Amino acid sequence: MKIKIKYCVPCGYLPKANEFKKALEEKGIGVELIEGDRGVFDVWVNDKLVFSKHEQGRYPEIEEITSKLS
Repeated sequence: MKIKIKYCVPCGYLPKANEFKKALEEKGIGVELIEGDRGVFDVWVNDKLVFSKHEQGRYPEIEEITSKLS
């Protein structure tokens, strides 16, 4: 299981990315944070995009991400 979160550095999304990382790691799931720009906050599970803030217009909920893990 491989989760990557790409977040916008100029937008200040690092705290939100770290919040997700901590919550997922507490569930025993490893997370890689990737710096990005242009308002990106994308979550990838096993190299498949499962959430895009750009497409949804909001941040995901932790449950939305964990539901994609099975």
